[in-house]
Amino acid sequence: MCGKKISIGLFVSLCFVAQGFAVELKTNVQKESYSIGASTGAYISNQLFEQNEFGIKADIDALIDGFVDALKKKQKLSDEEIITHLNNRAEGLNKISQERFSQQLNANLDAGKKYLANNAKNKKVITTKSGLQYEKIAEGKGVKPKPESIVLIHYKGSLLDGTLFDNTYERKQPAHLSMINVIDGLQEGLMLMSEGEKAKIVIPSELAYGNADVQAIPAGSTVIFEVELIKVLKPGELNNSAKALSEETKKEMSETKQPLKKL
Repeated sequence: MCGKKISIGLFVSLCFVAQGFAVELKTNVQKESYSIGASTGAYISNQLFEQNEFGIKADIDALIDGFVDALKKKQKLSDEEIITHLNNRAEGLNKISQERFSQQLNANLDAGKKYLANNAKNKKVITTKSGLQYEKIAEGKGVKPKPESIVLIHYKGSLLDGTLFDNTYERKQPAHLSMINVIDGLQEGLMLMSEGEKAKIVIPSELAYGNADVQAIPAGSTVIFEVELIKVLKPGELNNSAKALSEETKKEMSETKQPLKKL
C-alpha cells in the first residue's frame, strides 16, 4: 500500500513538472477537472505498481508525454501502433502471471502431499480410498447423513498454515447445508459422522476446490475442516428450523451450488 501511495504522488508530481505550473483549485470546474486527473493518475499508478511487481517496468516521462499528447490530440504513434504495443505488454504480463500461478499451484500441491503423508502416520487418522483423511475428535450417537440430507453443522475451515477461511463459531450461527451442494471431500467426511460427533477432516485439493483460486483459498490447496455434526434434519424439519436462520444464511442456502463458497 505504501508503494502505491508513493507512486501516485510521483505520478501527479511529474505531471505538474511536465506542465510547468501548479494548478490552483478555486472554481468547481478546476476542482472537478483536477478530480478527473487525480482519479486517472491513481488508476494508472496502481496498474504500474502491480506491473512493476511482475518485473515489467514503465518509463514515467514517456507515459506523461503520451497522456498530455492524447489530451491535445497530438499523438506521436498511430492508434494501430498504440494497440499493438499495449497488446504486447499485456501478453508479457499474462505470461509472467501464468508462470507465477503455476509455480504457486505446484507449491500448494506439493505441500498438500507432504502434509497428507505425514498426517497418515497418526494412528487416529483414517485415510479413505479417495485420499480423504478423517480423525474422530468426539463420539456421536445419532444417525449418519445421506447424500440427499440437509445437515446442521458447526465448522472451522482452514489452510495448512492455519489461516481460517470460514468459521461458523465466530458467526455464532451453525450452518444448514444441503449435502448435494458441498464439496466432494466434505460430503464424504460428513457421511462418516454420526449426530453429535466432532471430527477433523483433511481434504486433498482434488476433493476440495481444485486448481483454481476460490476467494481466500489458493489454487491446489489441501484444506482442513473441524466439523461438529449437530443434527441431520428430517423431511419437513428444515422449514421449522429455518425460521431462526439469519437472512445471510438463508441467502447462502438458496444459492445453487454455492453455499458458503460451495463449502
